[in-house]
Amino acid sequence: MLQLRYLERTMPESTYRRNLVRLTLFSLAALISVPAARAQADATASRGASISAFGGYAYSAPDFGPKKNSGGVLGADYTRYFGWRIAPSFELRANYTTGQTVTEKSFLAGPRFQTDLRRFHPYVDALFGGASIDFAVSPNPGVPSYTHDFAFASSYGAGVDIDLVHRFQAKVDFQQQFENFGPNGTIVNNANFTLTPSYFTVGVVYRIPFRPHKQ
Repeated sequence: MLQLRYLERTMPESTYRRNLVRLTLFSLAALISVPAARAQADATASRGASISAFGGYAYSAPDFGPKKNSGGVLGADYTRYFGWRIAPSFELRANYTTGQTVTEKSFLAGPRFQTDLRRFHPYVDALFGGASIDFAVSPNPGVPSYTHDFAFASSYGAGVDIDLVHRFQAKVDFQQQFENFGPNGTIVNNANFTLTPSYFTVGVVYRIPFRPHKQ
């Protein structure tokens, strides 16, 4: 029954479109607000660089069956300030979510771009890396041993960090991930088996004390 529900499902396409619309609107809102951040950007530029670590609870639509997953996210950012309206960062992120049908894990890295609006710090990111998936039941009836796989993954998202108290921020984050497991007989006509899981995260950011050397 799980295999039939998976092969016949139509939900992922509509879910994918809704998530892209949400992501696009969120990203545009963050970038449109950039001109108002000029003064704040000038103030943060004097810091030179910063390092932060974050973690949180993740609610995931795994794009496999009707059930949702839950789990956690851990990561870190190294941010450089050049006096620009948008500050670039390099981000590392690890996702782990599990549910009744699948367990998904991914490790990603890539650029992030943020601006500062007083207590609010909206950002967008583009991350790349690898993902693994474990199935509760093989999606390929002809290969019952197919219960685990790896794939190249990319993730595009947006979020906002909100200042709370000294060195701590709240994080609200959405990511849309793309995974291609290649042709393995799971899909009719042996087409590529792809998944587009999405992640909604609520968490906490800690800004690590860091004073880079300035020439």
